[in-house]
Amino acid sequence: MVFRKMLYHGAIVAAFILAAMFAACYPRTAYFRFFSVNINGWSRDSVLHYNVRAVKEKGFYVEEIGVRANTDYPFQQLSLVVDQTVISTTREHGNIHLSDTMTINIYDQMGRVNGKGVNFKQMMVPLKNIPLEKDDSISMTIRHNMRRLDINGIADVGLRVTMQ
Repeated sequence: MVFRKMLYHGAIVAAFILAAMFAACYPRTAYFRFFSVNINGWSRDSVLHYNVRAVKEKGFYVEEIGVRANTDYPFQQLSLVVDQTVISTTREHGNIHLSDTMTINIYDQMGRVNGKGVNFKQMMVPLKNIPLEKDDSISMTIRHNMRRLDINGIADVGLRVTMQ
């Protein structure tokens, strides 16, 4: 019985040590969130809102847009409009407004959906590197910019912000 308890506690300690080691290997994530969209017709009017809380450290942050798609998506590429405001409490000139249009290749040259996964493939695409001061936050919106009003085959769209 005592041996079982020691083995159990040893396994817990080993799990914590492994978790700490893996956390040290990955960049510091300030924000990571996906929002679901209508898989049967994401409307151009359906705007996704992301709010990154105040960052704890000054530095350069990498913004990445994530998409989960399946073979129902009818086009080679997906065009997105990304509008963001860096909200600052320390900058003399106030907030910074940025607008980007980005294109994501949903299919590779062999006609397979890019990314990793089984039924839905997830891909992360860099948007930009952005300098942030301590306590800056970001308000971001994403919408699709395709000719069709509604597009099929996109399940989720996300944002990841990590410190370099």
